[in-house]
Amino acid sequence: MTGAVSLRPMVEADLVVFERWLHEPHFAQWFLQDSTAEEELADCRAAISGTEPTFMLMAEVDGRTIGWAQWYNRWDYPHGAAALDALPGEVGIDYGIGEPDCVGRGLGTALIAALVAHVRAERPGASIVVDPSAANAASCRVLEKNGFTLVDVRDMPGAPSASPVAVHRLTG
Repeated sequence: MTGAVSLRPMVEADLVVFERWLHEPHFAQWFLQDSTAEEELADCRAAISGTEPTFMLMAEVDGRTIGWAQWYNRWDYPHGAAALDALPGEVGIDYGIGEPDCVGRGLGTALIAALVAHVRAERPGASIVVDPSAANAASCRVLEKNGFTLVDVRDMPGAPSASPVAVHRLTG
């Protein structure tokens, strides 16, 4: 794979691939801490249909789907926004490289760069806050490579990833 990461809207047909990734150990360990694959798929369906205010995206390189991302207005989810001390109008993101053979090849860094560019096109000037598990060193590294600053490490009861989380912010 030599091309850039591109993003496209997730559609219902993508859920087959996303479900497969939810059963991959490298993906599941960060996404199924407090939920089941069925619950995650139901959330994806709700976002795809527009009943949840989250924008679901699939990441591709050279025409191959390699990962997933989503973005949302943090204050559309007030409990999580308050727990992160989210700023008014701040955007949240989540992401992952799903294909096992694509992990550790720099694609996570490229995925975050593409996601930040996408969010900035949709919400110019908005800052972005993200809270990966503090134990997910690779996720924290790709954020920092893309200009995010570590704000805090804190416990987040009910977070979908292992607590504590490493709160990172990229200002607008």
